[in-house]
Amino acid sequence: MPSFLVFESESAQYAVPIESVGSMFWMPELAPIEAAPPWFVGLVNWHGEIVHVLDLGLRFKHIQRLYSSSTNIILVNTPKMRCGLVADSIAGIVEVPNEAIVKRDIVNPLDFSVDYSRLIAGEMKHGDHIVLLLNLDELLTVEVGEPSPHPKEMPVRAIPPDEVTRNELVFRARMHQLAMPIEEDQEFNKQAFSIVLIGGIRYAIEAIYILEFAHLKQCTPLPCSPAYILGAMNLRGEILSVIDLTSLLGIQSIADKKDVAILHFEAKKIALAVDRVESFKYFDRHLISILHDMEDHHAQCKALLRLEDDVAGIIDIQAVLIGNLLEVNEQV
Repeated sequence: MPSFLVFESESAQYAVPIESVGSMFWMPELAPIEAAPPWFVGLVNWHGEIVHVLDLGLRFKHIQRLYSSSTNIILVNTPKMRCGLVADSIAGIVEVPNEAIVKRDIVNPLDFSVDYSRLIAGEMKHGDHIVLLLNLDELLTVEVGEPSPHPKEMPVRAIPPDEVTRNELVFRARMHQLAMPIEEDQEFNKQAFSIVLIGGIRYAIEAIYILEFAHLKQCTPLPCSPAYILGAMNLRGEILSVIDLTSLLGIQSIADKKDVAILHFEAKKIALAVDRVESFKYFDRHLISILHDMEDHHAQCKALLRLEDDVAGIIDIQAVLIGNLLEVNEQV
């Protein structure tokens, strides 16, 4: 039974054979690419190899968009070259019986704007969804004289400027990490953290838990909730609990929380309120030390990270997300 990687882009679900997938990683900062069709959105240095990144939405003449820090890139090997595909989310690996795959054999009219049948090899049924099977043999082929809109003529979906600025920190740090050559034991030498201020004190959050940063514009209080739950916020239609760790960290703070770090672990997702996001970069692992004598403001921390002129407590995100901190006492 063949296996496929299923992912979503522009509200459509696509699939590629699992054997063609080389790697998956979060969206980094992309280098610009010139004199190429508009669906090639940039270049990425993948451990010394230059890889073209392709947006399927643009390939099918959708509106150009800006990317968030939760956008993925899937590295696929095509018969012509290796390239990266932009994905809004990864659904996972599925096994589909051959009888559930419908091969496409349609002749399009001459005035059809996109040779859909050339790029889509077929459709497959997966649960309640119809998934489009990409034709990797033809995906990178551009016919001579094939019409393509000029990038400047395409409207761009807007993302608030403050959110773009915060995402740029994440994109740039990912770009530098991806550009590092692959060496033996390299992954054990450095670790990525975001340095944030909470109650005027520096803390570190491990990058593996961070989806994105956002500005805390409005927070709706929740009844029967403890003091460390500020309330709930609406992030592009998704309702998230906003956590303020100052009371749990033993910090007396009257500073307004201006930013949030969107964190995830397993199936849980929260917004952690912070005074501000200072930086996002990689640190040598020898700068991390285990906590022995725990101070009050390190109550929710599992280790310390030595900075150039300070020490930051590394917040134990798993304890926050899988503990009972998010429970609401309905008896209050």
